[in-house]
Amino acid sequence: MKMMIRSIRLERFRGVQEGFIDDLRQVTLLIGRNGSGKSSILEALYMMSACSSPIDDVRGINKLDYVVNRRGSRGSWDDARNILWYTLDTSSPIIIELNEGRYTFQIFDAPLGHRPVRLKTPRGLIELKVGHCAESPHKLTLGLIIDIKGELAELRDYLRGFLFIDRQLLSRPENVEKFSWSKVAARRLDKQIISMIREEFEVDAESLTYIPIGNKYCLALQTSETTTRVDDLGDGARIALLSSLLILAYRPTLVLIEEPELHMHPAGLYTYMKFLLKLMKQFNAQLIASTHSIELVQITEALAKELNLDFTVKFIEREKGILKARSFSPDDIEMLRKLGIDPRLLHKF
Repeated sequence: MKMMIRSIRLERFRGVQEGFIDDLRQVTLLIGRNGSGKSSILEALYMMSACSSPIDDVRGINKLDYVVNRRGSRGSWDDARNILWYTLDTSSPIIIELNEGRYTFQIFDAPLGHRPVRLKTPRGLIELKVGHCAESPHKLTLGLIIDIKGELAELRDYLRGFLFIDRQLLSRPENVEKFSWSKVAARRLDKQIISMIREEFEVDAESLTYIPIGNKYCLALQTSETTTRVDDLGDGARIALLSSLLILAYRPTLVLIEEPELHMHPAGLYTYMKFLLKLMKQFNAQLIASTHSIELVQITEALAKELNLDFTVKFIEREKGILKARSFSPDDIEMLRKLGIDPRLLHKF
């Protein structure tokens, strides 16, 4: 793997005044009670990628706008960005630091057109997309254009490969189809998806097709007897199909997933995660997912071992704005099981 996130440090983002997580692996699951900061970690990584690609190619909107409105659909970066700052205090930038100080990104309280996401370097604050470099946050629009090459070019291309999959995205099949279908169909990668769907979700599945229904085209699953819009499939089958379609089309460097277990029967979850982890291995990509499911932890642990993928579980805690993470090895998780302790309930002990 050329690049992989090994650690992340946050300052002043959402409910996190400061926090640090290290020893991230190729497959990392984030567990913890509601409000501990799991989603904030995923959002911070997604926002950081805006330094390289400000527009989300799948959703078709600015990434910063999306993070502002995705939890409640109120406002945008230009009129509600202060909600992303700890205690709404925008006087200092949000800090996202990777790999124990190797790369530090700063997000400033600046209008969207002023390139508010920058990489901090000895040369100044750089926007990786086009190479704008400013000496200070007060010069976000005027600055030297530098040649992005070498390590910075590698970082830029790496960030462009970040894919954030959440409930909101999967509830809009049209966006997923528009971005993904032609890329997947051109290489007949849809055969892989059908094989996965047939294994657990729909044993009679034969193919995917893109057909007109009403006045719109939509993706549909064909069986030997009928054709069903993806929208009308069971929740588990729809989520597995759409997210697999996205990953095959996007060929990501990092996949961020929020609660992949939602609406999944354990058998379907096993099949879906097996397909997902095989793609991580195929693309040499990293997966960071938040979860409330002990079944997902157990399934992912077993599959990662089977596929020889480096795996860890991080228990996330947040108290008075300080975010901390505890690491759990497979042996630790097994010990907790034998003691009758659910790792999700560690905050009670």
